Amino acid sequence: MFEEMSEIQLINIYLAAINMVTFFIFGIDKWKAKRSKWRIPETTLLGLAVIGGSIGAWLGMKVWHHKTMHKTFKYGIPLILLAQIAIILLTSCRTKQTVELSTPKQEHQLNQEYSPNVFLVMYDAEVGKEPLQKAIKTYKCEVIYDYNIINGMALKKPEGKSLDETMQYFKEVEGVLTVEYDRINHLIEPVKPRLELK
Repeated sequence: MFEEMSEIQLINIYLAAINMVTFFIFGIDKWKAKRSKWRIPETTLLGLAVIGGSIGAWLGMKVWHHKTMHKTFKYGIPLILLAQIAIILLTSCRTKQTVELSTPKQEHQLNQEYSPNVFLVMYDAEVGKEPLQKAIKTYKCEVIYDYNIINGMALKKPEGKSLDETMQYFKEVEGVLTVEYDRINHLIEPVKPRLELK
């Protein structure tokens, strides 16, 4: 069961559980205080807040009217809660980075070569490749390669059709996610094998 859940789902389950436990622990401690029974140590109550139960601790203080006059709890619990919210926001925030390319690199990308006859098509796995195969047959394209590790194919355009015209046709096919040029990358320097001498 837990193997099928995502990391975020497991974290949410943990946070819900720890906050409910913390809330009820505050209530139990209040109940014990009224009856002059053995109490739950304050370090345990604060520890529960630190390990993710800060919302439960804060709600427990408000609902049970417990530890509201203790400065450690009155100021400590809201500070722990704010720190945890800040950590969540900082770790989940994805800033957009703008990468500026130097002029020579931009020129290299603009002049990058691609195959004049072959293009790549990626399709949605849920839709499957049947609509794509039907379009290949109708448009009289040739399958150069059917990738096994990804949902994609390398196709050769038919004679008498331009590459751009063919690619535009396949962009409209059901389930097709992307249609891209088959780019040619040249190695500036050949890769030399590294020899290890003993």
